[in-house]
Amino acid sequence: MKKISLFLALSLISFSALAQNGFRGAYFMDGYLYGHTMNPALYANRSFLGIGTGKIDVQTQSNLGLSTFYFPGPNGKAQLFLNDNVSSQQFLGKLRKNNIEDMNVQYDLFHLGFWTEKNRFNTLTLSVRVSEKANVPYDLFRFLKEGTSDGTLFNIGGMGSRARAFAQLAYGMSIPVTEEIRVGGKVKALVGVAYADLMARQTDLCLESGKWAVNSDARLISSNIPSRQTSGPVKLGDLYNLDNLDWNNLRPCGFGAALDLGATWQVLPWLQLSASILDFGLIRWKLDTRMTSAGNWEFTGFKDMDITGDGAVTAQIDEMKDEILSLAEFRSAEVGSPADLLPVTAYLGVKAKPCSWFSAGILGTARAEGKYSWAEIRGALNLEPAHWVGITAGAAYGSFGPKFSSALNLRLALLSIFVGAETSSFHFASNLDSRDVRFKDIFDPDNGNFVIPRDNLNMHLTLGVNMVFGRKVK
Repeated sequence: MKKISLFLALSLISFSALAQNGFRGAYFMDGYLYGHTMNPALYANRSFLGIGTGKIDVQTQSNLGLSTFYFPGPNGKAQLFLNDNVSSQQFLGKLRKNNIEDMNVQYDLFHLGFWTEKNRFNTLTLSVRVSEKANVPYDLFRFLKEGTSDGTLFNIGGMGSRARAFAQLAYGMSIPVTEEIRVGGKVKALVGVAYADLMARQTDLCLESGKWAVNSDARLISSNIPSRQTSGPVKLGDLYNLDNLDWNNLRPCGFGAALDLGATWQVLPWLQLSASILDFGLIRWKLDTRMTSAGNWEFTGFKDMDITGDGAVTAQIDEMKDEILSLAEFRSAEVGSPADLLPVTAYLGVKAKPCSWFSAGILGTARAEGKYSWAEIRGALNLEPAHWVGITAGAAYGSFGPKFSSALNLRLALLSIFVGAETSSFHFASNLDSRDVRFKDIFDPDNGNFVIPRDNLNMHLTLGVNMVFGRKVK
C-alpha cells in the first residue's frame, strides 16, 4: 500500500480495502440488478439471487494523481515535486484547498430481489462495507515545498483521515403509488468492525531560529485498531501497526442503523425523473483509543530529508511520511462511545427512453461529509440491441475531475452477469519500485506489476453474478 503513490503515503492512516452504494455509470441501464442500491424505488425486471457472487464493488476517487507529484527532468529522469528544478508555482498550481482521497469497497455475501403481490419489489442484502478517506490541505504541500524561511506560517488544520469497516443487513421495498409514481425505502442494520478518525482542528507551523514552533489541536479515536498505549507523549507513527491486525479476533465494536428513501416519476411515457437520499443514520462505536495533541511545542525534525527529489522515489516517500507523522505528539484521553454519522449521499436523475433499445440519462450525485464532501454530474447512453445484452457508456465531471465509464450486462438463460469499469483517463502509469526511475518508466504500463491512472486516481471496478428467476416485469 505504501508504494502506490505519494498522496496515499500522506494519508497518515492507510487501509487495504476489500466499495460503495453502486456503479453510478449504470444508474439508467435497463436490466441492472443493483439500481436499488442507489435508489430504493428502482427495481429489477426479474427476481434474482446471489450467494457469495452477488457483487463486489471497488472504488477509489481523488483530485490528486501521479502527474500531480512527478515532473519530467533532465535526461528523461522523473523528478519529485521537492526537486529544486520544479518551481513552487508549477507544483502548487495543481493543488486545491482540500486534496481528497476516497476509497470504498462493498462485497455482497447475499443478494436477493423478488416480486410480491400488488406489484411490490423487495430486496434483502447482507454485505460488508469498507471506506477510507483522507484530506491533505494545501498548506501542508506548501510547507513541504517552501518551508525553509524563518517567520513563514503554515496552517495545516483540516488534515485528517477516517476509516470505517462494518457489516450491513438491508431490507428494501419499492411500491407503486400511482401508475406513474413509485416510492421506495430501505432499512439497514449495521454492525461495526473497525473505526479510526484522525482530525486536526488546528495545526500551525512556524520556523523560528532553526526550530519549528508548533501549535496543535488534533484528535485521534479508534476502535478495533491495534495501538501502543503509553502514559507520556507518543508520535502518531508509533501508535498503530496495521500489519499486526489480527483479523481472526476482530469483534463487533459498534452498532447502528440507517435509512434509504427514493422515488421515481414517469412524467411521460418516454421521460422519467428520479431522486433518492441514502445512508441517513449512524453507528455508535465503542472506542479502544482516544488521544489528543494540544498545546504549543517545538519540533526539530527534517534534518536529513532529501529535498532534491533525486534519491530513490519510494525511499523519499517513506522518509517524508515519517517526518510528517512526527509533527504531532499525542497523549491518552478519556475513552467514550461517540455517535458516528454516516455520510449522506443524494441522487437526482433524468432518463429519456425514446425507443425500446436506446435510452439516455443525466445523473447528479452529492456526498455530504464535511471536508470529505464531493459532488459530480454525469451523462450515460444505454443500448439494448438484444433482450440478452445491455451496454452503457458515459462520462462524469465533478470534485475529482473527469471520469469515463462503461458496463456490460449479459442475461444468459438463468444467469445475469454484470461487469463495469470507470477511470479518470486512458493514460495509465506503472507502479514505482525502490530504484531511481526514469520519467518514461512511470508512464509505461508494461513496466510494473499493476497499472493506475496517470492523472487523478479515479478507478471503479465492479462485478456481479446472480441467478435470475420468475416472470419478466416491464
